[in-house]
Amino acid sequence: MSDECIFCKIVKGEIPSYKLYEDDDVISFLDIGPANKGHALVVSKLHYELLTEMPSELLQKMIIVVQKIAAAVMKATKADGFNVLNNNKKAAGQLVAHVHFHVVPRFSDDGLKLVWPNKEYKEKEIEEYMDKIKSVL
Repeated sequence: MSDECIFCKIVKGEIPSYKLYEDDDVISFLDIGPANKGHALVVSKLHYELLTEMPSELLQKMIIVVQKIAAAVMKATKADGFNVLNNNKKAAGQLVAHVHFHVVPRFSDDGLKLVWPNKEYKEKEIEEYMDKIKSVL
């Protein structure tokens, strides 16, 4: 755990939270700055900054909790849909450097825009990216 990390402090009980779920590895609580009411966070109890640093077993446990929380959020809020978001590094919008998933209830008229403009590959470029990525798998 990181002494400076707000999520580590929540895990240790040093900062109060609106806890929805907790087991030995994962905790879930309401986001205090929600995109929509019912917006929940699912957080690893162990401190990892990036999803790519985590053991796969822990990530599997987290995604099972994400599924449970998403179902509960949908039912409780009567949402029309939901987003599951995970940001890694500042460039991707990660504000707390501790692996977490957002479960955001969505409503047809909520006005949230979680879309990005599509970019295009130049000729042969898609194959080059495919080869680069496959070479480091």
